[in-house]
Amino acid sequence: MIERRIIAILTDFSLRDNYIGVMKGVILSINPRAIIVDLAHGVPKFNIRKGAFLLLSAYKYFPKNTIFLCVIDPGVGTGREGILLKTKNYYFIGPNNGLFTFVAQEDGIVQIIKLRNEKFFVKPASKTFHGRDIFAPVSAYLSLGFKPEELGRVMSLNELHRIEIMEPVIHHDYLEGEIIYVDDFGNCVTNIPGSALSSYKKDSVFWVLREDKRYVVRLSETYGSAEKGEGIILVGSHGFVEIAVNQGSAAQRYGLKEGARIRIELG
Repeated sequence: MIERRIIAILTDFSLRDNYIGVMKGVILSINPRAIIVDLAHGVPKFNIRKGAFLLLSAYKYFPKNTIFLCVIDPGVGTGREGILLKTKNYYFIGPNNGLFTFVAQEDGIVQIIKLRNEKFFVKPASKTFHGRDIFAPVSAYLSLGFKPEELGRVMSLNELHRIEIMEPVIHHDYLEGEIIYVDDFGNCVTNIPGSALSSYKKDSVFWVLREDKRYVVRLSETYGSAEKGEGIILVGSHGFVEIAVNQGSAAQRYGLKEGARIRIELG
């Protein structure tokens, strides 16, 4: 009996184009009982870091053994490998370009497969649309119960490409980290775990330091408990320390963007 496995798709494709629909068509042609979930589309073009964070903040809410089909692939058609990453609880299929950095770190790597078995590709495979011709069919065949080793060959763990990111520093009177995600509201999510704020009292005042600039923010539990336009830090829904402005954009006010390193000091 054909299995009803979940395949969650994340891309930087626009909904105005037919790329996403065609990928779904390939999957359903191979496994018509696949359950396809649109995790996210329209990720800023070629923004591997943002895609990696969106995966990190979403994958654990899916049932175990969900297959994540991910296409943010500025290197399509070059020497970069297409891979199948098996973690302790999930499967991730896409380009080996750092997109799986955070999920691999958090859920642990069990196995990595280079997608080399053309038996499982759409033929002829385009050099510019591996999402349709390689990643979608491989996801579908995996959902049917084919073993990862049948879909390619094993590669070593140190061949997994990773995004370089600083390790957060947690000190009793300061925190240091990196902005790993800026959402559409301009809220800036750092890689500092939310637990780092647990020893501070509500309404504690902090300085956010970036290069030679200093900004005052207050520790808050929610956006709405701050005054309109007030700068705050809080533990966001992703579980990390977040810099925000109530009904405003922290990214614009403080000149923050993904990859920026910041220091948060107790005022």
